[in-house]
Amino acid sequence: MKKLNGAQLALTLVSLILGLALAAQFKNVQRVGGNVSRQRTQELIEQINKLEQDNEALQNQIKEYENIISNYENSSENETLINELEKTKSIAGLLPMEGPGVIVTVDNLYINTWDGGQQIVQNVHYDDLLRLINELNAAGAEAIAINNERVISTTEIRNAGDYIVINTNRHSVPFEIKAIGNPDNLEAALKLLGGVVENLSQILDIRIRAESNITIPGYEGTINFKYAQPIQDKKS
Repeated sequence: MKKLNGAQLALTLVSLILGLALAAQFKNVQRVGGNVSRQRTQELIEQINKLEQDNEALQNQIKEYENIISNYENSSENETLINELEKTKSIAGLLPMEGPGVIVTVDNLYINTWDGGQQIVQNVHYDDLLRLINELNAAGAEAIAINNERVISTTEIRNAGDYIVINTNRHSVPFEIKAIGNPDNLEAALKLLGGVVENLSQILDIRIRAESNITIPGYEGTINFKYAQPIQDKKS
């Protein structure tokens, strides 16, 4: 066997050391790369699991809302809300109404003149209609219309030349006032001795008749509030 000299022995040792160093470095790279890959995979798995959980939560929430909607549509509470809305509209005068009541016809009163003609004693004024409306309201009228103009809280009744404006529309004689309520009470209030009809009958032609069923239309205009706002409950 040939004996290694000093230079060869040194070269062999250096090569061995380098080889060991390279092997160690390669293993370290493999180990680090493997750790990074496993860490990334774990992160992706966690993200997928979270997305699946979120999706399940959203599906449950959708089912919950669908059940709420279904219960709302089929529950008696919905019917109660609709009934309350209809009642509110009726009180506000927005719906047509029917029922017993009275019909009051107001026209100019004519008298015969000396030459065989006729003369108007006095034209119907807006305040004449207002007095009749007030008397009907005081007697318990539940719905009122003048010439099929529904009378509500915002209805104006005023003179405009030869016409009387009601709900921005012009009307002339004769005026037909329809009022739904107890016919006996309404008629008795109007015909009260010394009452509004007795006084107005001296200058106007007023006729009253009770009816078993009267139809009154709903208000057809628009109601907008620009300045008035409902008061909100303030919680301390």
